[in-house]
Amino acid sequence: MEQIKKVILVTGASSGLGLAVSNHLRSLGHIVYAAARSFSEPDPNCLKNVYLDVTDENSINHVVQNIISTEGKIDVLINCAAMLVLGAVEDISIQEFEQIMNINLIGTVRMCKAVLPYMRNRKSGLIINFSSIMGLLAIPFQCAYSASKFAIEGFSEALSLETKDFGINVVIVEPTDHKSGSQKYRPHAKAATSEDSPYRDLFKIVTEKIEYDESHGDEPENLAKLIGKIVESKKPRLRYKAGQFEQKLSVYVKRILPGRLFEKVIYSYYGGNKKRT
Repeated sequence: MEQIKKVILVTGASSGLGLAVSNHLRSLGHIVYAAARSFSEPDPNCLKNVYLDVTDENSINHVVQNIISTEGKIDVLINCAAMLVLGAVEDISIQEFEQIMNINLIGTVRMCKAVLPYMRNRKSGLIINFSSIMGLLAIPFQCAYSASKFAIEGFSEALSLETKDFGINVVIVEPTDHKSGSQKYRPHAKAATSEDSPYRDLFKIVTEKIEYDESHGDEPENLAKLIGKIVESKKPRLRYKAGQFEQKLSVYVKRILPGRLFEKVIYSYYGGNKKRT
């Protein structure tokens, strides 16, 4: 039986996980619109690469309307676009915090609102929202990123309940560290490395561990294959954890241990004790 091609829109598709997902879905024969802000103009050799700024409703509506006009539908929306800024709560500015929330959370909300009417009218659709392991547990100096991903969890749960009667499935994907090359999307807060920051020593230790874990993380292609299975599943689950077993295990450990004890485990893992030795 020939597989039905699905029309898929992927945000944050210029690099990392979004790029891997887009390439894999294309290889499965689907019609993939890979969208990113860095795609300044349509590529004549790859017409499915489209400029998209998830913080701009006009940009979003333009892309969605063009896909509907060309393809007649959007079967799947995959919200990969995200960024973070590393820094302590005291060091990260309100503007930096708002930028992360605007892209990671509000950008996802904007995208969902744009495609939902078309999916609802067809009584069919799949929305995959990228959360993170950091949406289930927090680590030092990722306050804004974790806040946005914790919010994605709640938003997606509510959306899933609201759209059940319209044949729309909502899926939350929770990746661990991957070799996604996201360093350029992980800038430090302007005040984080200042000599005046009381968090400077711990910040240096923790960020070195974060960078090490990502460089030794799972391959993006493995996550892309999981997304392919979700897209082609008739009854996808609400949540999928993806990546390294040890990091996925930490989520279950959090459920078992008392809160302060789990804090000590996380603090020790990220080298918090080193700054006192």
